[in-house]
Amino acid sequence: MNRTEKEAFVNQLRDGVGQSQAMALISFAGLDVEKMTAFRLSLKKQKVNVKVLKNTLAERVLDGGEYKGLVPHLQGPTLLAYGTTDPVVAAKAICEWIGKEGFDLKIKAGAALGKAVSIEQFKALSKLPGRNDLFVSFLWGLKSPPTKFLYALSDAPKRLGYALAALRSKKEKEA
Repeated sequence: MNRTEKEAFVNQLRDGVGQSQAMALISFAGLDVEKMTAFRLSLKKQKVNVKVLKNTLAERVLDGGEYKGLVPHLQGPTLLAYGTTDPVVAAKAICEWIGKEGFDLKIKAGAALGKAVSIEQFKALSKLPGRNDLFVSFLWGLKSPPTKFLYALSDAPKRLGYALAALRSKKEKEA
């Protein structure tokens, strides 16, 4: 890469990182090409970008903004994974691969919603429900009271009909 290509790469990555909702610096030492490809494709399906970085270029990207706390973790082979949509989805996608057998991946540092977070906080973020799950549960909560009310309204006439039918059959037996 010549100087202009590096500058373009850094600017493009800085824009992507600036829009990121969740991000992790990952150590991937000892990961073969096949496993790395599976990792990248899986994250790409969940709209998480993955870049293998030279630490000097990563330092240029992270040093200028709110992610200065991540710069000391740029040692050894570094992979940057970031998602620009939902921070929970990105954290889940990353943490799903961290514990898999045969994948020697370790989170060096993490960031969410514009600030650096500890590894424990990043993993805790991955255990929360995502934005879509929250919307679905909210809509079910809105739907539930009217539905129960309609069932109650439709149940009363049915019970009245059952009671009248039982009374009629009792009168017929008496007569």
